[in-house]
Formats: sequence, structure tokens, C-alpha cells
Amino acid sequence: MEMMTAQLIPKATVFAVGLIFLGGLELQAAKAPLDPEELKEQSAMIIAGEVLEVRSKAQRSKIASGVGIHRDRVYHIRVRVAAVAKGAQVKPGDEIEVVAWKPICRIPPQAGLQGHEQIPKAGDKATFYLKGKDGQAFKPILPNGIEIAKAK
Repeated sequence: MEMMTAQLIPKATVFAVGLIFLGGLELQAAKAPLDPEELKEQSAMIIAGEVLEVRSKAQRSKIASGVGIHRDRVYHIRVRVAAVAKGAQVKPGDEIEVVAWKPICRIPPQAGLQGHEQIPKAGDKATFYLKGKDGQAFKPILPNGIEIAKAK
């Protein structure tokens, strides 16, 4: 019995120290897609429109931090608004800029946000579930705040 207790104490101690150590870390995971009701509820503005232009550039990640090389591709999407389902900041016919992103490099690999699921191309028709404005650009809700219309 004494032998068994002596073996359990070190394992219990290691386990407890491990829990304390992990409790101090900030762990992030990929964000699960929101259902349509959650998207509507969390959006400050919902617009549908035609994508006029998409520009992108790779840059140091503003999302991933820590030691390593972390790069994201940031997309600047110019959209001509066709319809507004929620919000009053824009009206049909306006052109707005939407900024989306996806990770392109994580060295060392790390869990965390994986950016926007869909990035439209010029000529696509899409619905954007947007948060408030950040400077001059709108930001879609992560991860599925951009829905590209299916071709008929």
C-alpha cells in the first residue's frame, strides 16, 4: 500500500503542475461557423452586392502573436451595394470597401483563428454580414460572414 501511494504522489504532482501551467496559457482555436440567425443577430449591417475588385497582400499577422513567422493574406474587396437588409450606413448604389483575411504562414504551426472561409472574386455576387467600420473599411464577421451567391 505504501509503495502504491509513493507512486501516485509524483504522478498527481506532475498532473497538478501541468494543469497550473496550462491554465496560464492563452489557447485559441478555430472559430466554428455561425448559423444564419447568429449571423443576422451579430451583424451591424447586412448588404448584398457585386464585387468590383479584389486586391490582396501578404503581411505580418495582426492576429497570431508569439515567437515565429506569422503571415496573413489581407483582401481589400470593393463592392457595389445592390441591397441593404440591415443597417443604415450605406444605400444601394454605394461602393464600399470590405477587408477580409486568411492565414498563409504559421511557423511554428499554431491553433487559432483561420480567417474568412470564402473570399469572392471580381464579378461575384455576394452577401456580406458586417461588423462596424474600422477606419474606411468594413469587416465581415468571422469566419463565415461572406456568402458568395451560387451561379445559376
